Amino acid sequence: MSVDFTEKAKRYQAIDEIIASGRKLKWNQIISELSEVYDIKTSRTSFFRDIEDLEEKYAAPIDTDFETSGYFYTDPKYRLPRFYTDENAAKAAKLIKTLMDMVKGNPMYKEAQEIFESLAIENHDLSIENIKINKKPENDRIIFVGAPNKEIPADTWRLIDQALKENRVITFDYQSLTDYKPKPRRVQPWQLIFDNGNWNLHALDVAKNARRRYTLSEIKNLKLTKDVFTLPKDYDFRKMTRGSFGCLCDKNYENYKIHLHGYPARVAQKCVWGENQTIVKDKKNPGPKNDGIILSFRSNQREAIWTWVWQWADEAWPIEPKELVDNWLERREKVNRLKI
Repeated sequence: MSVDFTEKAKRYQAIDEIIASGRKLKWNQIISELSEVYDIKTSRTSFFRDIEDLEEKYAAPIDTDFETSGYFYTDPKYRLPRFYTDENAAKAAKLIKTLMDMVKGNPMYKEAQEIFESLAIENHDLSIENIKINKKPENDRIIFVGAPNKEIPADTWRLIDQALKENRVITFDYQSLTDYKPKPRRVQPWQLIFDNGNWNLHALDVAKNARRRYTLSEIKNLKLTKDVFTLPKDYDFRKMTRGSFGCLCDKNYENYKIHLHGYPARVAQKCVWGENQTIVKDKKNPGPKNDGIILSFRSNQREAIWTWVWQWADEAWPIEPKELVDNWLERREKVNRLKI
């Protein structure tokens, strides 16, 4: 059953406003005012059902005056929380559902769903699952997309969620891009990071005493140990780097200077790529349309930056550091040698 975001919410809100006014109107007077002032049609039966719902589900302190039989709040300060009472709020709720569907299947989704429902009209009716998005063109005007990601077993989510909550050390087998076969790992799980369509575990490799990131879909044979660790104050990935190039980073910071022109130059000027960022015109290499720039910043996301520069082909090349320049020239030479 799909949820009507407006009808019941507007009725609740209007009843709340009438009762909170302190006029102590009778049930038939409130129904008349709902119709005349709020343009809300309701029956006697529906009205009493609404009063019962407001009392039971939202602890509204409603009572009737002994002499006038008019409704009032025993706590004059009480007001019903604002719900999804208009079309725009309903659209916003549908967008939230679309965004949350991107990360469906993990414990955070369930917690976010519970919070969403706690702010809604009726917890047992308004759930993320029950929000209906009609197949109309206007409902496809705002969408969220991401890179395809592998399915992550439910047990992996369950154990990692428990490990994060209890600060428990975990063990698993993992094959990185540089490994030829899976290797056993023992880590302190610190943080989950959603990056480019994939979930990554930011953790401390206990054996190497080094921070690492592990793609959840590649984790095998995950086990929860009895060992408990103390979460360090600087565990947050965002304290290690701005994360402008995703979740990959290392300990060493470097200063970067990159020439850009054309489309990448326009992209670069709209974002912050690292610390101490500056953008100046490249007078030496202005580019075919005289839009050449030199982007300078400090970062510890070397591998991702190297890939980012290379993807722009002839519209970008590194100026500093030397190691990046040498790597870029070596790649260019390899491409030139290719026989296509």
